[in-house]
Amino acid sequence: KNGAGKSTLLRLIAGEYTPTVGRIARDTDLTIGYLPQVMMHTDGKTLREDVSSVFADAPQEEQARRIAEMDRTIIGLGFERKDFDRPCSEFSGGWRMRIELAKILLRHPDLLLLDEPTNHLDIESIQWLEDFLRTSPSALILVSHDKKFIDNATNRTIEITLGRIYDYNVNYSRFLELRRERHEQQV
Repeated sequence: KNGAGKSTLLRLIAGEYTPTVGRIARDTDLTIGYLPQVMMHTDGKTLREDVSSVFADAPQEEQARRIAEMDRTIIGLGFERKDFDRPCSEFSGGWRMRIELAKILLRHPDLLLLDEPTNHLDIESIQWLEDFLRTSPSALILVSHDKKFIDNATNRTIEITLGRIYDYNVNYSRFLELRRERHEQQV
């Protein structure tokens, strides 16, 4: 439900918030790609310059190799080649979210934290993202109200309710069935 603390949980895991009680334990070399619902955007670069900045520290030959991957990602998220040289400041907030999502995905973090990533995506981009996430080696924590997207992008559902965690190694629709069965058995 809205207001239950899903975004706060992601911010805690991402390190943006500090827990008031307890602690968040993670490996020091864990890389996290976090897409919040609301974000700050930078101006002054073109789409291509902004997205390719994720490769800035890579060796020159790797940068050249990853440019083809960058193009596929940008196009997969709904941009056209004619957009590559447009200033980021010309894009709406929804399109700028797509730019940030592209940058996060291209970093190949160990853990992806995606908070409502489909809010500004069209059907084709959502399908592309589902395929990307299914084949990505990154672990994924996903918050979304798009049940079809959740089903297509995940294979494990964790329910946190009344201070307890229930872990299901199934997609969201199957989780709903199993949760209903568990509730019936408890009654």
